[in-house]
Amino acid sequence: MQIIKTFVHTGDVAIDIKQYLPDKEYINLVFIHGYSSSKNTWDRVTNELSNCYNITTLDLRGMGRSGRFSDKFTNDVWINDLIIVLEKLFEQKIILIGHSLGGWIATNIASKRPDLVNKLVLVDPYTSAPNDVRKKVRRIPSADIEFRAKRSKKIKSARTPKDLIIEIKKIYPNASKRSIEILSRMWFDLDHILEKNRIREKINIDKFIQIYKKISCNILFILGSPLLGGIVTKEEKKYIKNLIPDSKFLELKNSGHTPHIEDHIKFIDKIKKEIK
Repeated sequence: MQIIKTFVHTGDVAIDIKQYLPDKEYINLVFIHGYSSSKNTWDRVTNELSNCYNITTLDLRGMGRSGRFSDKFTNDVWINDLIIVLEKLFEQKIILIGHSLGGWIATNIASKRPDLVNKLVLVDPYTSAPNDVRKKVRRIPSADIEFRAKRSKKIKSARTPKDLIIEIKKIYPNASKRSIEILSRMWFDLDHILEKNRIREKINIDKFIQIYKKISCNILFILGSPLLGGIVTKEEKKYIKNLIPDSKFLELKNSGHTPHIEDHIKFIDKIKKEIK
């Protein structure tokens, strides 16, 4: 197997890429991580799938090991970065697999550039729906809410990346040195620089509908349970199914917002069954 680590330049930043290429005849899968994450979030999945697919993972601008020398962190910037990456790396259509924010980015790419994408796999993605559909509160375990609040407070109190490393060691005492370094760089940038630029843009319902109506490829949703933190409710699922009748939904009931991490064995099994 050929393993390639490289950077693709998209103008003002370099996007960190890692590829597992066992056979040029295999299907190409490209994985896009979510907000405040990195390509490493897919490791357990890609290590297994690299035996039967060509795998590409990457770090979004401002996250992981990709460049962050910019004050432009918006959905459109991330989308354009990825379009450039796909144009440079692939001559044929690929399958895009995106989690959370990565799912929304993948959706936009398939809508804007149908010539690049053969299939979408959206893992508990950002979505939108009319207010009457979105009215139900997503249920997130109280312990998780408390943990997130504690983590956010410590991150925002850090004045330098070095301070943040100290705080992360307290939050994740069993994390490796490498993981701590990646998290400190990623979180310091995101919470001190990106937050000012309001990168968490609200998805307008009209824009959401227009984008999905332009997608011509098949769409597979792999969702976590809303009871465990999955962000797509039953009502939103019904709404999207009516909007995109040919879409397919799978739910991993023992996972929340990160099915590929919380139940990676079943996640891998679903990918193998659905992508042949």
